[in-house]
Amino acid sequence: MLCNFIEQNAKKCAEYFPMQEGQTLQFEDGVSVTCKRQEPFAFPIETKVRIRVTHLEVNVSGQPPHSCSHYQWIDWPDRGVPEADLAPIALLAKLKENTEPIIVHCSAGIGRTGSIVLIQHAMELLHKNEPLLEVSGYLLELRKQRNNSVQNAKKCAEYFPMQEGQTLQFEDGVSVTCKRQEPTEQQYLYVHQVLLLYLKKAKYLDDVVNPYLEAFTKDYVAATKGF
Repeated sequence: MLCNFIEQNAKKCAEYFPMQEGQTLQFEDGVSVTCKRQEPFAFPIETKVRIRVTHLEVNVSGQPPHSCSHYQWIDWPDRGVPEADLAPIALLAKLKENTEPIIVHCSAGIGRTGSIVLIQHAMELLHKNEPLLEVSGYLLELRKQRNNSVQNAKKCAEYFPMQEGQTLQFEDGVSVTCKRQEPTEQQYLYVHQVLLLYLKKAKYLDDVVNPYLEAFTKDYVAATKGF
């Protein structure tokens, strides 16, 4: 779960599980969900990201109890991005320990959800030793299954300026100036920044690309400031 029930005084998600230990919610058709305990997610890295883990027991009439671990990212802003670090990589690595199907959602199910699914897809390709191509291609494939995933995505890096007022000069007298950015575009950049940080940490990148990575990171921080 990549959202909160209420964000900016607007309801974003139905309350489908209890938030207090020992509390039980009753639903139709004899379904009940009980909160057994809650704890913060223990990140193996230093991060400001906050994720709450709720251990649930789901009871359906006539069936044995079912245990479920619910992970809620509680500080990822709607139509924005959290601070880019390896937090999503650590979370996804933990979730991969479970072989059962994983459900991921936010409010609309396209921005935050699309971002984390896109990161996961790229990680799966890396671990299969398959070449990692342009992320934009993977996004198009994702959108075939979930329309509008990672809202308003644009190609990044050297192809367009990432700061308002910034101008890039190209050959034949062509220039491109960033007039403004919509908050949802930051999610596409966030995916790239997280993957680049992981590639550097895992030593997939040669040292020769470090100056370009540092330049991208600097532009990314400026482009996402305030979102």
